[in-house]
Amino acid sequence: MKRALTLIFLTAVCIVGFLSIKGTLPFMPIFGSSMEPTLNSGDLLTIKPIDPQDVKVGDIIIYNVPKMVRDYYGYPPIVSHRVTAINTSPSLGFRTKGDNTGEDPFTVRPMDIRGTVGDQIPYIGLPLLFFQSQQGLIFVIIGLILLAIFLYGSELSRGGSTVHRGIFAPVINEEKRSNRLLTRKIDVTEKKMEHTEQALEKFATAIAEYAQHLASHTSAIKSLAEASHELKKSAAEQNKVISYLIKNMEQAGLNADELTTRTAQAAHEAVEPAPKKKEVVPAAVKATPGCARRRPVTAEETSPKRKKPRYQA
Repeated sequence: MKRALTLIFLTAVCIVGFLSIKGTLPFMPIFGSSMEPTLNSGDLLTIKPIDPQDVKVGDIIIYNVPKMVRDYYGYPPIVSHRVTAINTSPSLGFRTKGDNTGEDPFTVRPMDIRGTVGDQIPYIGLPLLFFQSQQGLIFVIIGLILLAIFLYGSELSRGGSTVHRGIFAPVINEEKRSNRLLTRKIDVTEKKMEHTEQALEKFATAIAEYAQHLASHTSAIKSLAEASHELKKSAAEQNKVISYLIKNMEQAGLNADELTTRTAQAAHEAVEPAPKKKEVVPAAVKATPGCARRRPVTAEETSPKRKKPRYQA
């Protein structure tokens, strides 16, 4: 970084020095076509010193133009024109003009004469004319800056980074803090979303279990409905049986108590048939000698319809 700044500073000093002493250099570039074909524009002209007393009419002299005259007439700082007349009264002065232009509107003083024409070097004055112009000065400055960047890019980059951090450090720190806060908020939101997802999963599981519970209740209700239907059928069948029994008993001439008893018995047997009783056969009884043997009494003999004697000899 220091080397680049030193290079730029030295180059600027050289340019300023060249522009400040260009009126005293022993050469000058030819600008314009006022003296063609004797002096061609773009050539480099060397200046030969001469005493003002030795100047004659017809000589080409090189002289400085005072600042006030330059500002008023728009002349360049240095001019090379031919002498057309020499004034001696009231003081020494020289009238000049270009070979292709009119007479100069001012008189050249002896103190302003730098010399006469020396040697000419073709086309060498063009770069000097360019660098003495405003465009040339801008070009030189830009070229030096680019050269410094090319040669000292790493130093300039480190210096720029330091300056950047120094200037934008508060903004960068604030941005980092904002990013951290945003990251925390995002983490909290993600945790909340996870809890919400878990709660939704539990709720979905509970809904599924409740649906299964409802399905089991539905099947139980269907079973109860089928059982109720079967009971209704059984009750209808029992009613038919009871009606049939009542009708038969009425035809048989039974009284009301017997009818009620047999109806209840028939209803009980229709719901749950009674188990068959085993017929108990009594053991054979030995007959006493000289007595008749007693035969067991059967159910038919005990029936009210049978009027036969229960015992037989």
